[in-house]
Amino acid sequence: MKNILILIVLLCFSGLACACGTDAQREKMAEKLYADAEMQKFVCGASDSCSMEDFKAGLQFQKYEEPFHGQVLSVCLVEPTLTATNFYTGVFVKKNGEYTFQFISYGTAVKVQVNKAGVPMILEYSVSDPDNPDYSLNQYLWNGQAFIFSRTVPIHD
Repeated sequence: MKNILILIVLLCFSGLACACGTDAQREKMAEKLYADAEMQKFVCGASDSCSMEDFKAGLQFQKYEEPFHGQVLSVCLVEPTLTATNFYTGVFVKKNGEYTFQFISYGTAVKVQVNKAGVPMILEYSVSDPDNPDYSLNQYLWNGQAFIFSRTVPIHD
């Protein structure tokens, strides 16, 4: 039993067990993001464009699940494997068995959590800019159908 638990944890950390959806669903999410020129440039790197297969290979899919009204909301964050201070993240939500596109974020981080009222939310951390010390995050709340912008919160060090 202990060995099975260790295997599950290792698979989860490797991204295999915690990846979002099926291969076909991940393919659709990658296609949606590939259509965005800025996301494509970032993922493809120095070449600014690459094949769909290379683009998909440059992505990681991470699933987050949050409770909402007695059900579980599945959120998929799709991020480049390329690391940088600022990067793009595709946000998708599972509805009726399929992942639907919400938005593309550009900043330092995207987090999925639940607020004090039990509503799932996305926290989008702003771009890191050494010339601009102001730092904030945008909060998006789940309304039962989509994540909608709620407010911008300044963050002070």
